[in-house]
Amino acid sequence: MTDHEKELVAALEADVQTWEFVAGFFEHSVSQIDTIGGKSLSGSEYAAGLRHRIAEHRELIKSVKTG
Repeated sequence: MTDHEKELVAALEADVQTWEFVAGFFEHSVSQIDTIGGKSLSGSEYAAGLRHRIAEHRELIKSVKTG
């Protein structure tokens, strides 16, 4: 991997750790979220959306690592 790819992987891995923490918080500590558009989500639903983003980041990390 190039230095730029290593930096990208490190940034994505840090992002994954942060979003895992946030997803866990919403899943266990938030009962409902009211969005600007008037839609309501449970904390678990919001966490599921975050975990989808996390999965995308993990796939990108895997892709960059394998070239």
